[in-house]
Amino acid sequence: MAILTSRYGNKELRNDGYYPVGISIGKPRFKTGYEIREQCYALAPKGYMLKMEYEPYREAYFQKLEEIGADKIIGIVQRLDAKAQEEDKKLVLLCFEDIRKPENWCHRTLFAEWWLAHTGEVIEEMPEADALKPPKAAKPPE
Repeated sequence: MAILTSRYGNKELRNDGYYPVGISIGKPRFKTGYEIREQCYALAPKGYMLKMEYEPYREAYFQKLEEIGADKIIGIVQRLDAKAQEEDKKLVLLCFEDIRKPENWCHRTLFAEWWLAHTGEVIEEMPEADALKPPKAAKPPE
């Protein structure tokens, strides 16, 4: 299996070859330029987790996955991947955060960590179609 993760705003997803699946609580309210094929709420965090700091969030998210069960989650992802492969596409699991910014993190990277621990398979972050724009420099005082 070749599974990727990314953010909804990745313009690379507009190119053919991907089977985009949301793993977030909500769906984008902006135009993505591509079709989100499915929404997989089993891999989404629970609403109360969204205000947590990283470590408690990580623990709560892993607990959620364990409550669902490794066999069930692996089966869900394998079914999604099979659908992607039927169309000769790569499965991409999506949420909102732009993790190219050092201060951002998200559950999709935690899911990739969980997946590696349970299957031995690496899920990589999909490259972005556009480079991250550096912050605008402040104008010097006059």
